[in-house]
Parts: sequence; structure tokens; C-alpha cells
Amino acid sequence: MTSKYALVIANTEYQDPNFAKLTAPGKDAEEFAQVLRDLAGFEVEVLLNEGESKTSRAIGHFFKDRKHDDLLLLYFSGHGVRSEQGHLFLAATDTELNILEASSVPAEFITKSMNASRSQRQVLILDCCNSGAFDYGSKSVGQSMGIAIAFEGNGFGRVVLTATDATQFAWEGDRVRGNTQKSVFTHFLIEGLKGEADQDGNGRITVDELYDYAYEKVVRVTPKQTPSRWAYRERGEIILVENLMHRNVKPVPLSSGLLDLLSHPNPKVRKDGIEKLIALLDGGNLGLMRSAQEKLQDIADTDDSYQLRELAGRELRKRGWTGPIGATPVGPKSPQPFFWFNAKIVTGITVAFLVLFLGAWGIYKLLNAVPPATPEPVQSVAPTGVVATKPLQTPAFPPSEHPPSSIPPTEEDLSTGKDGMPLILVPAGEFTMGSDGNDADERPVHTIYLDAFLIDKTEVTNAMYAECVKSKRCNPPRAITSITQNAANDSFYYGNPAFDNYPVVYVSWIDAKAYCRWVGRRLPTEAEWEKAASWDDEQKTKRQYPWGNTIDCSYANFYGKGNSLCVGDTTPVGNYPEGASFYGVLDMAGNVWEWIADRYAPEYYGMSEFRNPIGPASGDTIVRRGGSFLTGRAVGIRSSDRDNLPPDNTSHNLGFRCAVDAP
Repeated sequence: MTSKYALVIANTEYQDPNFAKLTAPGKDAEEFAQVLRDLAGFEVEVLLNEGESKTSRAIGHFFKDRKHDDLLLLYFSGHGVRSEQGHLFLAATDTELNILEASSVPAEFITKSMNASRSQRQVLILDCCNSGAFDYGSKSVGQSMGIAIAFEGNGFGRVVLTATDATQFAWEGDRVRGNTQKSVFTHFLIEGLKGEADQDGNGRITVDELYDYAYEKVVRVTPKQTPSRWAYRERGEIILVENLMHRNVKPVPLSSGLLDLLSHPNPKVRKDGIEKLIALLDGGNLGLMRSAQEKLQDIADTDDSYQLRELAGRELRKRGWTGPIGATPVGPKSPQPFFWFNAKIVTGITVAFLVLFLGAWGIYKLLNAVPPATPEPVQSVAPTGVVATKPLQTPAFPPSEHPPSSIPPTEEDLSTGKDGMPLILVPAGEFTMGSDGNDADERPVHTIYLDAFLIDKTEVTNAMYAECVKSKRCNPPRAITSITQNAANDSFYYGNPAFDNYPVVYVSWIDAKAYCRWVGRRLPTEAEWEKAASWDDEQKTKRQYPWGNTIDCSYANFYGKGNSLCVGDTTPVGNYPEGASFYGVLDMAGNVWEWIADRYAPEYYGMSEFRNPIGPASGDTIVRRGGSFLTGRAVGIRSSDRDNLPPDNTSHNLGFRCAVDAP
């Protein structure tokens, strides 16, 4: 069984007057440790204001004698200093600046300790400065160095999260005004672990989700501070929190006065009590949070007033807290739990609201409602990272009904992502997934219902991915070469303007997901990808290839007939307009394989959900689709063909595209 261990180190007091006194780390450490214990289930050791010797010994013991599956998290808040030789050191309370190397904790020592550990899952979080900034409120001492270099080693599954990049300071708050609040970075880490980072609502918080949440919040509050993330040989996702209301959180009794309000016969008085419960959900006391959640769940289930049941249920759903307290969610929720419904407002104007229903009652009402025969025009708000160029009309249809026939979208139907990627609308409805007479993992052929979604028109390009790397939200490709083209052009493939419009390659599944999150999208599910590639929504039939049922090199870049290469390397995205799918999506056969969101199981089709399937809950490999320029058999670029690779795999013929729920 996996064990979780955390070592939380924080220093506020320094003997050397060259180090500014810090107010935040002590409070940071206490609350961060509490959240790790109560919500994430870590066994936590806290070191506050200790000297170099005790700190170094604690770090050494922390990484020693661990098991292969143990998850180790080391957190440090305090001063980070660079020596004259450019080496990074973490200052202890007795560190002397004039003998820095002899009195502080070298980054190299931490790296060696991590390398020597048997643990294959390690997370390092540094909330310290690495620059010579002089703004007041700064924690800066000394000059900066790149933490990516300081902590790079041969560890497996190592993730480093830092409060700043290599040239910035970590903002602590306004010490001139006596503000002793948490540091900005740690504040949002704590907030994220409490549930805000669970953006997909699956009850789990991964390291990547936590970083993404903290990054967005920090840069919004303090634009001069840019958190950074580095990952080394990361395989799969490191899950920090598996249940947002962990069993270890003991409820704290609610006050008798509040209970009196909640039991009052007058609904207006009970509503006042519910509002007080909601305020407790946003407080810092985890025990009261749990008690408030339990009481709200009881109100949502049993109160005599429908309005009060809805009010309580809505607050729980907003936070993704549904079902029994402490119950572990079973698998992630559907990636598209969105429905349209029409509502009359006082002015008589009909508007549409996009509502996320997580409660069983809400789902029941929606699935048993009869949609209007002709949906009225709606004004929609695009998801994060998507700029809608035309309002999208996507009424919900129960699984038993077919939506009206659609026609291929025109240019006006396109939306554009924040990366400039054209997005193609795939309407809601049923389609046929799988294929008979080919590989066993494509059977049985089955019917799937998907909600409407948008998918990238082409694969993500080198130029697009490079912007994510520049923002420090993506790792660089693991190689920057191609098979032949970089040699022919006497340059590299990635980073060469001549290949800006070519698909990015040598990107792992983890990195592909990071990019999609950065642009406000996600990887497509296997069902979404196959529908976008193969379904003819007019004829209600499945195509063998995106364009139809015959194949040659005019439709796609693959190995070709007669064992001859069509091209022999990647081609620019969108280079084969004749190979477009019914919906107008390009490059879904050949050029490069594409990562999919789903994990792979050969028998999954026999147990797949009917509505919005998201793949098996576990698996060692990830689905990839579409074939590549090296695919030697025509059957290998069929829209139903399935393949899989470990999530950390990269290759010169493997890329990705993103998708997003339709607004």
C-alpha cells in the first residue's frame, strides 16, 4: 500500500542580520502541514526555525529507507540564496552569509538525497526567492539561479514546484503595514488542496492541477511573480489528494445557536442558518467545514422547503461535494456534464443558462424534460481560453432521442482558442464506435452518446507549443530533431521558423495535457476523437477513414501503398484538405499519432458507458490514435484503429490535439 510522507521546513528567525526576518513561513508551515495531514492523508513532520545541522539531518532521514511506491513531499519556506559560484543554498536560522556554503543546506545535497531514495514519487515545493529584487515585501537576499538546474538529477517521477522563476522574488505581503498573512504562493497551494484545484471535479487533486491553480492565481495577484514547474522522468499523474473531505477530518460540533436557526419552523429563519453554514465552508477550520458540509447535505436531502433544498444542494455542487461524507469518488466524472435549458425572466426575454448539474435530482429532471423542437437563439459564454466567434446552439437531447441532422460547419461556426487554434464544433448525438473484422480491441461495435464539444482543427504546432514552453507551463520537447527535414534544412525541427507550422513531436502524455490545460482545453476522449474522425452526421454512417472509404497519398501522409513513403516525415498541419472529416477536422489520419485522454484497456468496449465514456479508471498505458507518416498499413490509419503507449513515451511521430466542452 502506498504511504505518503511530508517534511515541512520553515524559517522565520535568522541570527545573521544580513537576512531579513520573515513573518509568513511559520504560519505557512502550520496550515500547509494541517492540510496535508487532514485532507491529503500525509504523515507530516514540521521543522520550524532549526539550524543547518538539524535541517540537513532531517532531510537525509526523510529520503532514507523509503519504499518504491512511497510519495515523498518536501516543502521549504524561507530564504534561498545563490553563492558567488552560482550554487543554490537554502538558509537555516544559523546560516551566515559570509560562510554560506559551510552553514546552509546546498541544493546539491537535496538532489543527492532524492537520487539515492528508493521512492519513485517525489515532490519538492520551494517557496523562496531566487533573485536580487529590492521591492519592499520581498524576501530577496542574494542573486538568483535556475532551480531547474540546481535540482536536476536522475530521479524518477520527480516534480519541482517553485514560487518564482529564476529571476524573481517570492512575495510575502506588506511587512511595513504589519501584514502577517501567508505568502501568496503557499496561500494558493493551501486553497487549491482544500478543493479549488480540483478543476475536473473528480474528487482528486494532482500535482499538475495544484500547480495550474496556484499559477493562475499568483500571476493574477502579483504579476511580478511567476511560479515555475519542472518534471523529471515523470510517469503518470502524481495524486496528492484522493478525497476532498478526507476521513481524517473530525467534525467540530456546530453552535447551538446555529442549530436553532436551522431547525426553526420558519423557512426564512432556516435560510439565515444555511447562509451561515455556507460561510463556514469558506473558513479555515476543517472540522467546521466538514460539519457544515454534513448539515448542508442533510438539508439538501430532507428539508421541507424545495427552495432551501436547492440552495443547500447548489452550494455543495459548486464545490464538487456530493454523496456521503468521506466517500471516495468512483472514477472521474463525465468530461461534459453540461446541459442547456431555457428559462423565462421577468422582462419576458428568453435566455439560456449553462448549468452544471451534479446532483441526481438535477440530472433526473433534465433527462426527463422534453427539449424544444426549435431551440431559441442563445447567448453563450465560451470556456476559458476559447473566444467564441458565433453563439453556439446546442440543446440537450435525452440518450434515447437523436438530435436533428446537422450539416458540415462553415468558417462562421469556428471558434478560436487562445493559442490561435481553430476549433471545430461536433454536435451532440449518438454515433457508432468500434469496428468488426479488424483488431479484437475494436469490438464490440457499440452506440455512444456524446454531448457537444469543440476539437482542434489540426494537430498542435511547434510554434504553439513553444509559447507554452516560454510561459514555463510546458516542458520542452525531449528532442528537437526530425527524421530528415532538419538535416535537409541544416537546422533543427523544433525552434526552427521553417517548421513552425508542423506538428510538435517528442511530447509525452503528461506534457500534452499540460499544454491543453494552459490553453483552457483538454485532451479529447477516445470516443470524442473517433466521432470527430469517422462519423457522417448527415448519413448517420461511419466512415473507414475521415474522408471516406478509399485511401491514397492525396488524403493523408502515411506510409503509402506498395511500401512506398508518401512523404517520409511530418508535413505542415492542414496540408491535406481532401482528407477532412465530415465535420471539417484535418490530419486525423497519418502525419503524427495523437495522444488521447483515456487510459487503454483492450476489453473496454465491452463495458463502456453509453453516455460520454471516459475510458477505464486505471491502466499502465494511454490510447493514441490516427497513425503517422510511418504507418505501413492502410488499416493502421483507420479511424477505429487503437494503439497505446506508456504515458512518458515520446517519439518523432507522436503529437496531439486538444478539445473542450461546447459552450
